[in-house]
Amino acid sequence: MKLRRAPASVLLLSVTLAAGGASEDDKAMVDWMRTHAVALQTPEAGRGFRDMQPLKQIVGNARIVALGEATHGTREFFQLKHRMLEFLASEMGFTIFSIEASMPEAYRLNDYVLNGNGDPAQLLKGMYFWTWDTQEVLAMIRWMREFNQSGKGRIEFTGFDMQFPDVAMRTVHDFVAKNDSEYLASLQKASDLAREAGSPGNSQNFGVATASFPVKDAAGKKVRFSGYIKSAGITRGFAGLWWRVDGASGVLAFDNMEKRGVTGTTEWKRYEIELPVAANATNINFGGILTADGTVWFDDLTVELDGIPYTDASRFDLGFESSTPRGFYTGGTDYSVHLDSQTFHSGKQSLQMKFLPAVAAKNSVDPKIAASSWKNAVQHMEATRNFYHAQGISDHDVDWAIQNARIVLQGLQAKSGAMTRDQCMAENIKWIADHNPAAKIVVWAHNGHVAFGGWPGYEPMGAALRKMFGDQMVVFGFAFDQGSFQAWEPGKNLRDFTVPAAPAGSLDATLAATGIPLFALDLRSAPKTGPVAAWLHTPHQTRSVGSQYSDDTAQQYWANQEVASCFDALLFVHTTTAARKNPGP
Repeated sequence: MKLRRAPASVLLLSVTLAAGGASEDDKAMVDWMRTHAVALQTPEAGRGFRDMQPLKQIVGNARIVALGEATHGTREFFQLKHRMLEFLASEMGFTIFSIEASMPEAYRLNDYVLNGNGDPAQLLKGMYFWTWDTQEVLAMIRWMREFNQSGKGRIEFTGFDMQFPDVAMRTVHDFVAKNDSEYLASLQKASDLAREAGSPGNSQNFGVATASFPVKDAAGKKVRFSGYIKSAGITRGFAGLWWRVDGASGVLAFDNMEKRGVTGTTEWKRYEIELPVAANATNINFGGILTADGTVWFDDLTVELDGIPYTDASRFDLGFESSTPRGFYTGGTDYSVHLDSQTFHSGKQSLQMKFLPAVAAKNSVDPKIAASSWKNAVQHMEATRNFYHAQGISDHDVDWAIQNARIVLQGLQAKSGAMTRDQCMAENIKWIADHNPAAKIVVWAHNGHVAFGGWPGYEPMGAALRKMFGDQMVVFGFAFDQGSFQAWEPGKNLRDFTVPAAPAGSLDATLAATGIPLFALDLRSAPKTGPVAAWLHTPHQTRSVGSQYSDDTAQQYWANQEVASCFDALLFVHTTTAARKNPGP
């Protein structure tokens, strides 16, 4: 598919901006983007690299190039990543590809890519995620095999996720049974505990509603954040309001009512938080939280700045009377968070957070206990290296067995809250890099993972990698204006969704206003002062869709981010289509 001519809607938006439909900073930003964009002729691989040559300057001497995506189900994103991989392997000497998928299962595909062993379609299904089981990803894998056969270079297929323990566990068992049989009984006990603890994965052990507050409105002022809370059956933990202020040096102010939070069963009562917002604040987040069991309701939230009520109802619905919790992201594993029309303080609705004991109860073993057992397993295998080597086992085989044990441990640590999934994935990418010191690596994951900032209170994978690799890593975020993608509709099934043009003032709409349908943009080349710098360091909305989506809650799938604090560069596709599923078994 070639994208050459800007659609009429793009040209119309460009005219609107030029005619005075946007701020001076918006106009300056569009002009700068248009001047510095690297226009690409097509997202499809196999079309040559003439239009991509300027990307060599963006990538430079980087050892890691991370490629994000604004959705997990966009055909053009996947095609463009394939083309980027083809370019980086063919023109810049990159030799390893690593995807956001379970590590040992992904490595099985490497045997096909390097040696032609196995059926790539079945191996792709064996990575579990429907997100990657698409025609676009399969085409890329087949190209990797052809590239290795061509003699033009070498590219390996790897993965770095840790959410599924079964294959890793079996790999460790096979290794220990063959080479360390006296330890096998202890390892079996550890495995039994891990299975009873439930599937590892990314567990957010609280319910939360999060919104971003405009820094320019609050900087240098004292904020009072208040609201009414009602609770039922909270026997551990607490519920409360929260407010957080971030600056360049980290957290500047934070209160989540932890020491005075709501517990037990209570009727509606007003609570408040007061704290200063520093003049040099760069980001503000706020909302409600439930860290416990039971149910809690929030209603009639208010924000006052130096005693003056904040009244921008278009940004947030602080009374929760809209069809969705406008302005708020809601979620939490083991929790439901939704509007409740049966219980409210005033109006017709409130926001309810509810712990789901039936979901949590399916795990009968504390994951901390299971994690401790697997930590012992990793330590035992590390301490037994010399014994393994004395039996003639290669360093590669020992390292791989220990890494599989570490994958199981990481999953349990994520389940118990001792580590985040992003921290684990960053460690696994570092493991790949450390064991291939001469390699240059292409990383594939969601924007929310590859970003090196932009998620207050949470360190994404990209932030951890930036600490590890510094300017040896270049991060490309992906964005689009309108079109289709596939996603899982909560409570229903996997299907295609279509979204309209992004709203004016968003990052996505501003990129579209350039009139260039497909391009790359180096954000590091932007001016350090002036309107362009100010725009890039002001939060703007951008679509952020993971594996799930619903038209009814579309507003939740926007991130409010300072783009220059998240990515080194952007790849933009104006109009998208949904990724195409591979045929079933």
